[in-house]
Amino acid sequence: MAHSEEPLRNMLKKIAEDHNYENPEIIINSISSGGANYTSTLYTAIIKAKNKEDLNLFGKVAAVSENFRNHASIDFYDTEKFAYTTLFKIYEALEEEHGVPEEHRLPFVKFYGFDTSAQYLETMVLENLITQGYEAFDRFKSYDWEYASAAITELAKFHALSYAFQKKDPEEFQKTLDRPKLDWAAIGMEGTLKRSTATALRALRPEHKRSLEKFMSRNINEVFIDYYKPSRTTVITHGDFRGSNLVHRVRKDGKLDIKILDLQTLQEGSPVIDLVYFIFTGSDEQFRAKYFDRLVEHYYSQLSASMRRLHLNPHEVFSKEDFDAELKEKLPFGLSVAVFSLPVVTINPEDAPKVDESLSFDDFSVENTNDLYTERINGVVDDFVRWGVLK
Repeated sequence: MAHSEEPLRNMLKKIAEDHNYENPEIIINSISSGGANYTSTLYTAIIKAKNKEDLNLFGKVAAVSENFRNHASIDFYDTEKFAYTTLFKIYEALEEEHGVPEEHRLPFVKFYGFDTSAQYLETMVLENLITQGYEAFDRFKSYDWEYASAAITELAKFHALSYAFQKKDPEEFQKTLDRPKLDWAAIGMEGTLKRSTATALRALRPEHKRSLEKFMSRNINEVFIDYYKPSRTTVITHGDFRGSNLVHRVRKDGKLDIKILDLQTLQEGSPVIDLVYFIFTGSDEQFRAKYFDRLVEHYYSQLSASMRRLHLNPHEVFSKEDFDAELKEKLPFGLSVAVFSLPVVTINPEDAPKVDESLSFDDFSVENTNDLYTERINGVVDDFVRWGVLK
């Protein structure tokens, strides 16, 4: 832990200097994600100085091993740096250009800097939103309507800005899409899916075991990778859009403010993938029975409204007919991602893989599951049986 704290402390000294904090006192505290983060060690920090307001910051130091990096074919931290230093500036300029009202703009987290001087210990510093009343979603709970609808509103803004970027500067947009992507096959995703499938089969009620086994026995492209490919429309997707990668706070009027974090997996894809991913990593069967259709409609209505504010025609860019067709095509991905992610999403903190330089993709094959996992995976399978995906 001390090893990863050193580059953060050096960076905080530079931030203190840049913000005219003379003879600063720098306080660093390590924090645990409780099994919600697997790429970085996390810290809160305070920079204090006489006659200056305390600067409350949040630090992330890379914890991905050299071996994992060599197989992933993507620099997670460079992707996140790109988001804060380049992509979000483009998005902010687009909102300004089109006169998007403040209350409808995508809220960005304040970025203080990025440092790569320490090998394999890339360090990023952001504002500490916890001190502003924000908190992460409790991954042991299912979404409620207020949270889910607020999160999907932000996702719709995020995707709409991608369309505006594409129209404004097609060449630069294509360069962004062409940035290195995670090579799922190279990092061992197929083996992980097989192990996760075995875990799911042990937890399933007997009547559905054969159907799931058949569904998951196809090759990795059919089960997982091909769903990421856009078919009717292309955006820059978040790639890991779930409650653990968002923070929220309740405003005085009772509404939720939500900010999107953890931008290490931005990639080309279908916007529907982010929507499906969000639903099946954080909701239970009861929520989906009551709100699935409503949440899907909410996404498209918010996407359309966001596009109009950016002077785009939703029918021309991504019509409701195309959206419905794409959702039907991509919906089975929800089953694959549930099989893969729910063991980690529902894992007890004490059983979570240790986040350090030894962490590998194999550590995501969690076998020590709990009652919540059993409930969630059976609920997902029940839904896909009802929808006719599993037969």
